[in-house]
Amino acid sequence: MGFRFRDYTTCLSEFESTIWVLCPRCQHPVLSRCLDERLTWRIACPHCSYTRTASRAAKRQQPMPWWKGTWWTAYRQSGGAIDPLFGLPLWLQVPCCGQVLWVYNAAHLDFLETYVSAMIRERQGSKGNHHGIAVRLPRWMKLAHHRTAILKGIQQLRERLH
Repeated sequence: MGFRFRDYTTCLSEFESTIWVLCPRCQHPVLSRCLDERLTWRIACPHCSYTRTASRAAKRQQPMPWWKGTWWTAYRQSGGAIDPLFGLPLWLQVPCCGQVLWVYNAAHLDFLETYVSAMIRERQGSKGNHHGIAVRLPRWMKLAHHRTAILKGIQQLRERLH
């Protein structure tokens, strides 16, 4: 177990370049990859040849606010375990402590494991980054009595990747 955690500047968007999702056609895990400067993503399933491209620029041009669309409904129903662009369920998710423990990829998993296993979580004063992922984690992940269960869930997710 780690001793100290000090990284309150890393944002969730930093893990979006590759996201493991479930193919909507065959339900196999497939990687959603960023093609350019975090504006266009592509899914290409090697099992069933399903392909799809999504653009963040196109999402900005939609007349309907994002919180009224189907993405937000799916996000709430899945405990946040969906891809932010395609709205597909994440492959790396497990039930944990009555909630859903989810990550986008191995780097996200490593970050979460570092945070959860830390005995001391230091903030950099009252003017720290309020957009960092560590600040925005749900309360159940921050509680010490959930640490063992969350670390078991993280291990399950790590086994899926190998």
